[in-house]
Amino acid sequence: MKNIPFSPPRVDQKTVDAVTEVLLSGWITTGPKTRLLEQKINEYCEVEQSLCLNSWTNAAELILRWYGVGKGDEVIVPAYTYAATANIVEHVGATPVLVDIANDGGFLIDYDLLKNAITERTKVIMAVDIGGLPVDYDLIMQLVFDEKGKFDPANDRQQQLGRVLVLSDAAHSFGAIYKGKRVGGQTDVMGFSFHAVKNLTTAEGGALTFNLPAPFDN
Repeated sequence: MKNIPFSPPRVDQKTVDAVTEVLLSGWITTGPKTRLLEQKINEYCEVEQSLCLNSWTNAAELILRWYGVGKGDEVIVPAYTYAATANIVEHVGATPVLVDIANDGGFLIDYDLLKNAITERTKVIMAVDIGGLPVDYDLIMQLVFDEKGKFDPANDRQQQLGRVLVLSDAAHSFGAIYKGKRVGGQTDVMGFSFHAVKNLTTAEGGALTFNLPAPFDN
């Protein structure tokens, strides 16, 4: 039986040369190569704007803070996920609401239970793609529009959107295909991970892609 190693990163001479070039350039934090990566992500995912950060965790927490999520608010997350998905909700002072996965042999959130979990306190839904398999983004986006009547905005940004924000935990699914298009622009904001075991790695790192509706400026 063939032994399949656990997500070994590809480090070839081209990779070594590229890293050496950056180290010798004097830019050892965010610089022109980061901006180039964002441009490449925009093109690859067919999105207007992306933003690279040091991890998926900080990227997703940044969006929660930007949207004004805090004490008294609820953020829906699936029960089956990495701890960081719920931890960042705790970091901003909000309450993670765990929704079970569907009883269909897969590992994605149960959409009926998700609908029932939305309350007046719900500010964000963070559904999670597992093993490169995307959740049903269109169904979740339709759901937040259907449940707009429950939404209770607490600041100008929330008032402007007028509904629950969908922040997709797409840490596993960079390069995945959903209904004929690469994952990246299907929900309001999507977060990717470039950790060492992901299918695209920068050793550590993450990125956000933006698809907020007008009048937001992505």
